[in-house]
Amino acid sequence: MPLIASLYVNYFFQGIASIIISQNLHAFQMRWSASISQVSLVVSAIGLGRLLSLNFSGWFSDRFGRKYTVLLGVLANVFFFVGLVCTKHYLQAFFAALFAGVGNAFLDTSTYPVVNEAFPKEQDNSALSVMNKAFISLGQFILPFVVRWSLHNDIYFGWPFWFCAVGLLLNFCFLLRFSYPDSQAILNKIIVAHEVPKAKIQLEGLALLIFSFVSVSLFNIFVLWIPTFAQETLGVSEENSLLFVSVYSISSLISVFVTSFIVKQKVSIPDLILLCLFLSGGAMLYMLLFPSYLSLIVTSLAVGIFAAGGIWQLGLSVLLEFFPGSKGIVTSFYSFATAVSVMLTPYVTGLMAEKSTYLTFAYNIVLAFIGFLAILVVKVRYTKILKNKGLSSFSLKNGDYKK
Repeated sequence: MPLIASLYVNYFFQGIASIIISQNLHAFQMRWSASISQVSLVVSAIGLGRLLSLNFSGWFSDRFGRKYTVLLGVLANVFFFVGLVCTKHYLQAFFAALFAGVGNAFLDTSTYPVVNEAFPKEQDNSALSVMNKAFISLGQFILPFVVRWSLHNDIYFGWPFWFCAVGLLLNFCFLLRFSYPDSQAILNKIIVAHEVPKAKIQLEGLALLIFSFVSVSLFNIFVLWIPTFAQETLGVSEENSLLFVSVYSISSLISVFVTSFIVKQKVSIPDLILLCLFLSGGAMLYMLLFPSYLSLIVTSLAVGIFAAGGIWQLGLSVLLEFFPGSKGIVTSFYSFATAVSVMLTPYVTGLMAEKSTYLTFAYNIVLAFIGFLAILVVKVRYTKILKNKGLSSFSLKNGDYKK
């Protein structure tokens, strides 16, 4: 548990990294003499970094172990925070942002397998994987207040970057001291031919990759553009528009604990994800049709609760159930779809936002519908392959995995 807790701390800083550029959008525009689309291109570099490194990080995690993978991920994120705040041009910042993507890839392909290997029961590892999102949400909740306070008091915008770099280095020292689960020994116990579900990567695997792209896009688009949407539609000031992100973040933080509790009650994970996608899309449609302070607050709450409360992590736990023999590799595939979203979404929606932020949220609603269809496929296969065969929960006994 101390190791898991220390791994979660990394995700607190990852949550900050995911929004720290958009929260300082105007500061970076002036610093780099850049347009909105050029700054959003820097945000896209995070996704490109993940895209370029995911396959390697998944292989590295399975081949050399989770510990070294985690440590490399932490160092890459340190370089991101320090490098970004020291840049003078958006192309230099683009290069620094690549390391955030590399760090994310190495952390994801090591942390989630560690949780899965340390706690092999389905309800335990699903609930603990969702807890990662709590630390991401905590970082996203705190940062807007920090930025708002800095703007209000005319304080140097770069000090949170240095704080994050120092915090990660301190956590690096803790992570060096811990022992990690023996992933190879666990793998040897899992791979029993007659017990491995006959899952198909081209069916439920592909559907979950689509869902990975969609689920990350839903809350990333919302966090990136809800301040601008509030400024354009309601005339809210820049300082106050950032508070909608905090509403979203605190609701997602609370939702993580609720989701973790619900999962432990042995509810159907695909059914839970379907409900969350439906309510997220419906809330954003309500905001577009009836823009007001009330609808923006309601939608901020809904997206935080249903789209950012851990459904990405639940999708990953289902994928690991389908393919238990290659956790690092399948995690890298799942995160690959996420990386595509993080890379493309800011730039594509930035082009849309230059015309109207209404277009960005209309696009988000379409994505929610696509994700809903993908999880319908997963639900059918999950019921057929895992639940009907009693393979959804594995427990370690006498050196073997039993039904």
